[in-house]
Amino acid sequence: MTLAHGTDRLESARLVLRRIAPDDLPFFTRIHALPEVAQYLYPGGRPRSPEASAAWLRATLEGYEQLALGYLAVLRKDDGTLVGRCGLMDLVVESAAPEHGIRKGWFGDAQAPAGVALTFECELGYTFDPAAWGQGFATEAVRCVRDYARDVLRLSYAISAILPQNTRSRRVAERCGVRAAGQMEVVGLTWDRYVWPLATGGAARLRPASTK
Repeated sequence: MTLAHGTDRLESARLVLRRIAPDDLPFFTRIHALPEVAQYLYPGGRPRSPEASAAWLRATLEGYEQLALGYLAVLRKDDGTLVGRCGLMDLVVESAAPEHGIRKGWFGDAQAPAGVALTFECELGYTFDPAAWGQGFATEAVRCVRDYARDVLRLSYAISAILPQNTRSRRVAERCGVRAAGQMEVVGLTWDRYVWPLATGGAARLRPASTK
């Protein structure tokens, strides 16, 4: 794998991971609308509309200015076909578990409440075209991003939030060495929380835990 600090491109044996571009919108609009993809991503498993996918892509492009990595488009090297996305996104969680229930989290800082002790983390997420499932691409891309987070960003750990019924994503994470760490509530859904142990002595994210 090729890694360089500040790069917007990662490579593995079969894949290139690069920043998402405006021309990628048709691909993401298509997979966001597939029920077999949407059921593991959105409240109620509702497919995203084209307008919602366009808004997601705009936010993704804008986020590159703030994020350590962000989502990257995943392409097959042999023919340049776009097969999915994988990357690191901001995750904010309650620092302490409530007396009743599970900890809450938010993807990004904007929705997190004021006056609550928060821990700022990175979430390693991945979504692939069903046409590419079962070929090991997700595992290969995830290992690329995991190694970048460990060796270049020097994060001490990352998190993956996976819905309990998403056995395919859980198997990918387990093959790459995660450990189960309870559950959390994000966007109104209960997610299984998995921890990726990374660099000894690193940070959870490129900013400290704090109270907002």
